[in-house]
Amino acid sequence: MQNETTTALAERIKQLRRRRGLSQEDLANAVNVSRQAVSKWESGQAQPELEKLLNLSEFFQVSCDYLLKGSEPAGPPATPPSAKMPDSRQLLLIAAALFNYIGLLLGWALWDYYQRTLCTFVSLAMSLIAFGLLAAALCGMPQAEARRRLWRSFWRWNVWPLAQLAIGVIFSALSSGGLIISPTINLYFFGWAGPGLFAFGWAAWLIICLAVWRACRT
Repeated sequence: MQNETTTALAERIKQLRRRRGLSQEDLANAVNVSRQAVSKWESGQAQPELEKLLNLSEFFQVSCDYLLKGSEPAGPPATPPSAKMPDSRQLLLIAAALFNYIGLLLGWALWDYYQRTLCTFVSLAMSLIAFGLLAAALCGMPQAEARRRLWRSFWRWNVWPLAQLAIGVIFSALSSGGLIISPTINLYFFGWAGPGLFAFGWAAWLIICLAVWRACRT
C-alpha cells in the first residue's frame, strides 16, 4: 500500500518532468535508469534509491528535501530558465527554417529562369546562414537534453528543403557531368531515362524526409 510520502514523491517527479516537457524515456536517459523505473516512481510503485534521488535533485535543480517533503527550495526555482526553450532560441529556429525554405524556393525560381549553376549557390548560401542560426541557438545551452531537443526540432522541420537541395545537387551534378547544378530534383537532366530517375529521386527524398521526421519526434 502506498504511503503519503511515496505518493507525494511520485507526484512531484511527474510534475517536474512535465514542466520540462520531457517524456518518461527522456528522464530515464538523463538519470541513467530504465523507462520502467521512472514509470514505477511516478505511479508510486517504487521509490528511487538514494543515488537516483540525488541524480533527480541535480537534474531538476531542486533539493532532495523538496522531492521528499515538498519544501520549496530557497535557491533557484524548480524550473530553471534553460529547462524550456527560450523565446530567443525559438525565433532563431524559425528564422533558420525560413532561410532554408525561402532559399530553396528562390534558388529553384532563379534556376528555372536562367538555368545557371550560380542560382543554386543562392540556395546553398541561405542554407549556410540557416546552420549559422542553428549554431547560435545551440551556443550557451548547458543542458545536453535541451541541446538534443533543439537539434531534433531543427531537423524535423528542415530536413524537407535540405534533403531536396542535397539530392537535387547530386542528381544534376552526376547527370550533367558537373557542368550544371540544380537546387531541386529536376527532370531536365535525365534525358531518355528521365521519368524513372526523376521518380526515383523524389521517392528517395520522401523516404529520407519521413525517416528523419520520425526519428526526430519527441
